[in-house]
Amino acid sequence: MTRRPSWRGLASAAGNLLLASLWTLFAFAHVRSFVALGRPSALLMVGKETLDVFFYLTRPAARTFSRSPYAWLAGMGGTFLPLLLRPTDAAQDSLLGQAVLCAGLVLQFLGMLSLNRSIGIVPAHRGIKTGGLYRCVRHPLYLSYTVTHVGYLLNNPSAHNGALVAAAFGFQLLRIFNEERFLRQDPEYASFMQRTRWALVPGVF
Repeated sequence: MTRRPSWRGLASAAGNLLLASLWTLFAFAHVRSFVALGRPSALLMVGKETLDVFFYLTRPAARTFSRSPYAWLAGMGGTFLPLLLRPTDAAQDSLLGQAVLCAGLVLQFLGMLSLNRSIGIVPAHRGIKTGGLYRCVRHPLYLSYTVTHVGYLLNNPSAHNGALVAAAFGFQLLRIFNEERFLRQDPEYASFMQRTRWALVPGVF
């Protein structure tokens, strides 16, 4: 008897296809910009988004996940919008922009080492991670994304990029609220929230 594809399987396949398509356009635009202008930020962002997409596409199956349309919208907004960023025709990167961008990439690398592929678009339970950068804040990857996007915007200032960075940050905040509401049902995560006070920025939020 042939099994029909599940809603979860179809949604996951559609999301992965969209993610791969947006990444392809993003990578093409930034590689072309690097060839034309030679700015390192273009290749750094391709590397950053490639790492993101790889981890998303190879993430392990979740024990449980949120079925809330609101949570799915926030997750997709925070994941897909940065892939619509586009390089400007600036002759060179700013020193400040490169420093902020590199700081964000280092934070992302360390955060992903701490997370160990337990990454997702919507709130899901893939095990509670409490080591590494998770001792400092509960959402180090979202912090790294924000820092990286600010660095990118400093190198590629435009109304288009500014609006996307602002919108992506808003969606990341929504993801934090959704994920914590979903995961705090697990006593282990509730205990983690008590030990690690700050969600995103130490001393601020």
